Amino acid sequence: MLNDYKFGVDESLITRNWNISLAKYAIKMYSKYKKTLLLKHLFSPFSWLARFILFIRCLLTYDVFILMAYSRFLGYKELPILKFFNKKIIFQVMGSDFRPPYLNGSFVGRNIEDIYQLTLETKKRVEIIEKYASYIVSYKAASHFQTLPYIDYRYFGLPTDYSYIQIKNIPTSYYKKQTIKIIHAPTNQVAKGTPVILEVIESLKKKYDIEFVLLSDISNQEVLYHIATCDFAIDQLYSGGGYMAGFSREVAFLKKPIIVTGYDMPYFYDDFEDKEKIPPVVCGLPEELEDLIVRLLKDKQYRITMGEKAYQFVTEQWNQVAVAQQFQRLICNNIPQEWWCNPLENERLWHYGRSHQVVREFLKEYIAEKGKYALLLKHNPQLEKNILNFAT
Repeated sequence: MLNDYKFGVDESLITRNWNISLAKYAIKMYSKYKKTLLLKHLFSPFSWLARFILFIRCLLTYDVFILMAYSRFLGYKELPILKFFNKKIIFQVMGSDFRPPYLNGSFVGRNIEDIYQLTLETKKRVEIIEKYASYIVSYKAASHFQTLPYIDYRYFGLPTDYSYIQIKNIPTSYYKKQTIKIIHAPTNQVAKGTPVILEVIESLKKKYDIEFVLLSDISNQEVLYHIATCDFAIDQLYSGGGYMAGFSREVAFLKKPIIVTGYDMPYFYDDFEDKEKIPPVVCGLPEELEDLIVRLLKDKQYRITMGEKAYQFVTEQWNQVAVAQQFQRLICNNIPQEWWCNPLENERLWHYGRSHQVVREFLKEYIAEKGKYALLLKHNPQLEKNILNFAT
């Protein structure tokens, strides 16, 4: 990662060399001064030059390029160059990079024209990557705009280098408290369903002795402290599928159970036979959140069991070596047939970050103003039809 991460996770994970340091500094300066006209024109070419130097160095050094989410050297203009030089390009989808913005709660507050422009950008991004990537590792909850077969993300997962996790100075007296400590660390409070989570917690506080901590704008080290001293965590209310994001993985590594809910949760692994690769989170529908919390409040052994299962999962199934071995199979073109998915078979909305009602109301307005063609789903008529039916 070349961009600064304000919560202090990735700095220690970056390989240090002058190419990366130069590109990182150039991007930082451009981001800092891009709203100042004179400095923007100064740092914009500097940023491009630094990234171009890094790209040339990588082009001459590596045969395989694994890109994730919005990662790119030159705004995806490097992809045809990589393909021309016969480099293998593997792109792993993370969610919002491929998911239609009109189904993405991360963009709440944007007007319809903004959402439409973001939708056009996302569609174009998918088309470019499909054109040049050797393989795309994706999942059905974000495959709406894809037209070509892709590799099933569920066989890969998200590796994490847990060497950065250091928990220090946790008072032993803390563990003698009788209250149940619950934590929630949203990167986007609206998309994660924080207002609803807070409402449910306040209601439960009338019946149970709960210590609830909302983690916001604090360092990763502080977040890790609260994970280590909690009984369980709530990740998100409106998951788009996949069960475990970054916060969930850290919670799992510290042997604590994690709650994740979503409307399509029952369908994400419904046809998946490799059961040991299903993340063991406490999952359900958004309206079941209170019941899921109450079970964890009442059953200590259940909390311990789910925490242990989560730890075993991230250290065995999603450890760096295990995931790297899956990518190695792609590199060697040793791909089992069951890894392939056809995006044109997807017929579900898989919306993320908002309730059914809010999504339906927005889609009504969006389609009324921009027309059904603004869904950009002509390649998948059944999905387009289902979205139109949902919005009526």
